[in-house]
Amino acid sequence: MKRVRVALLGCGTVGAGFVRLAQDERSRIAARHGVELDIGRILVRDPSKERPGVDPALLTTCATEALDGDCDVVVELVGGVHTAGLYVRRALANRRRVVTANKALLATHGRELFAAAAKQGTSIGFEASVCGAIPIVRALRDGLAGDSIDSIGGILNGTSNFILTRMEDGASFADALADAQRLGFAEADATLDVDGTDAAQKLRILAELAFEAPVRSVSVTGIREVTTTRTPSGVVRLVAEASRVAGGVALCVEPRVVPFGHPLGNVRNENNAVVIRGRAAGELLLVGRGAGAMPTAVAVMADVLAA
Repeated sequence: MKRVRVALLGCGTVGAGFVRLAQDERSRIAARHGVELDIGRILVRDPSKERPGVDPALLTTCATEALDGDCDVVVELVGGVHTAGLYVRRALANRRRVVTANKALLATHGRELFAAAAKQGTSIGFEASVCGAIPIVRALRDGLAGDSIDSIGGILNGTSNFILTRMEDGASFADALADAQRLGFAEADATLDVDGTDAAQKLRILAELAFEAPVRSVSVTGIREVTTTRTPSGVVRLVAEASRVAGGVALCVEPRVVPFGHPLGNVRNENNAVVIRGRAAGELLLVGRGAGAMPTAVAVMADVLAA
């Protein structure tokens, strides 16, 4: 049995979900994968905060204690760019394998961090950074490695999709947002979600995987100004799409009327959907839960086991 020691940075919604998943699936993971998971240290800002199911003895407020301790994999779930970037760079310098759900960090510094990982002979797993439990990163990197991708897009933000479908059912924008926050699909500050920034960050990550071409243009419009979510011809969804253009790739995030009967029109609440158009494979559709603690924790766990 191989023992894998994990240092967990951050124990918020997703971090607590990862701890719970590691506990609930411990026996199955050991039997199926031959891996015994051991969470050694959990970096937090406030160790006095109540965290049901989390052993307080594992908590620390000292980053170096977690990063420089006895661990095989560093799981970064603190979010943001600056501090998270410092943590990931230190982990890579220590030649640790890194797993992250941080789309903002990868969209901003991904090329640099992947180069640093390669130089140190280690890796960065980032399945959880895009679309929760949908294995879109593996689909692009492995399953479609032999194909050329013409376009990729879909519904990449579960919070905005939840709000739009609640509005479709008659709720106001404010009430739908409050519901999303109450259910844990949206942060207290949901600006990145409703303004389209989160979807744009995820789209850039997917574009880096799908195309070997530079990004030539980026257009982002959120859902704040949406007042009508159902029309005679279809329903409104926040659609993110990356497609080939002359000399590179164009990225666009905007509310669109999706015709009734179109696969994206049937994607409701916190679910995400990704449509990939390959030259050889044709059109593929992946649908699943794109927001929430446990779907994202599942993607984090997959990368930990792969590492």
